[in-house]
Amino acid sequence: MPRRTSVATAPGMPHLLLLALSCASGFALLLPVSPQWAVHGGADAFGAGLVTATLMATTVLAQLLVRAALRGLGWSRTLALGALLLGLPAPVQAFTDGLGAILLTTAPRGLGFGILTVCGSTAAATLAPPGRQGAAIGLYGLALALPQTVLTPAAPALAAALPLPAVIACGALPVLGLPFARGLGRAVEARTAPPAPERTAATATVLRRILLPLATLLLVTSAGGAVLTFTPQFAGRPALAATALFVFTAVAAGARWVCGVLADRFAPRPLTCALLVAACAGLALIALAVRSERPPLPGLLTGLVLLGAAYGGLQSITLVRALDEAGPENRHTTSVAWNIGYDSGTGLGSLLLGVAAQVAAFSTGFTVLSGVAALAAVVVLSAGNRPHHGPAASAGAAKAEAADRETCRPLSGHP
Repeated sequence: MPRRTSVATAPGMPHLLLLALSCASGFALLLPVSPQWAVHGGADAFGAGLVTATLMATTVLAQLLVRAALRGLGWSRTLALGALLLGLPAPVQAFTDGLGAILLTTAPRGLGFGILTVCGSTAAATLAPPGRQGAAIGLYGLALALPQTVLTPAAPALAAALPLPAVIACGALPVLGLPFARGLGRAVEARTAPPAPERTAATATVLRRILLPLATLLLVTSAGGAVLTFTPQFAGRPALAATALFVFTAVAAGARWVCGVLADRFAPRPLTCALLVAACAGLALIALAVRSERPPLPGLLTGLVLLGAAYGGLQSITLVRALDEAGPENRHTTSVAWNIGYDSGTGLGSLLLGVAAQVAAFSTGFTVLSGVAALAAVVVLSAGNRPHHGPAASAGAAKAEAADRETCRPLSGHP
């Protein structure tokens, strides 16, 4: 039975998970530390937000160029290039805390991250056993989220206990993933069949199909990016910042995995609505908590638990829904669009909350985000049950695709 097929041991999945763990480790460690390094050098809240915004902007740029890289270099070399671009600039960044230098070293890291995110989500969908696409995406999401659960909360404490340059230099961890790039590349190429031209939709058509999940993703990642970037600033105390980040990232990691599994079994609309309501409530509680210079622990942590569940769960649900709506023949376009939405939201949330902190206060920015989440829940609820493939159809499509693969010879490059 397809449901009994192991996702973790499917061909290529171990390589994908190990590569994701190593690359996400370097990314997660520097996500809060690089902005803090800029503040150490004299940058204000806007400058700190600009660091994350630059990271996400170059990530988006790279995501638009992944198809060309895969055609020219093949999967294995493209994955290796992504790991090197993400990891090698970190030790260079450690030499100076000037904002300009930090932005210059952040840019290539974003390029590497963009390559790896598009390749990773595409690989997860490609390598998924029949009927287990949601579970594969959830497991891949868990591998990405686990380093964030450990390293992002630990980053403020490490920065307080160790010299900041030493912590930043550890952002070279993605280089450790190089040995897994080759095996993953071969596995994906072996399972990649050329799409029939008559079945491949235009980019504009694909974007229309997946507009609602992309808008939902943009909102929740904006809120998450704001929390991940500015927790060391609004928490006030290193111990509280570490606790807050751990709670947020741990809940998000678990929700990303669980909701990926649920997405194979249940309709996405009620799950999406419930998580948007949780995001709305969580953001409102965070807004209330950060009004104080010493945020109350119960209110702040409760808000972060609710927002973390929405942040992690909606990542898996929106990706599964987008892939389902677009169809397997449009997988690359969907992966690029989803990752651009994810990273644009992260950068946009960081930048806008930095502006809000300069003009008014952190609480104002979180209040606005809470209102937008409430509006999004109403929109999703009122959208009704639009025709879509659904979990059962996804399983059928996966079986058909698996049958097609048996008749197609392996390709080098991307469909």
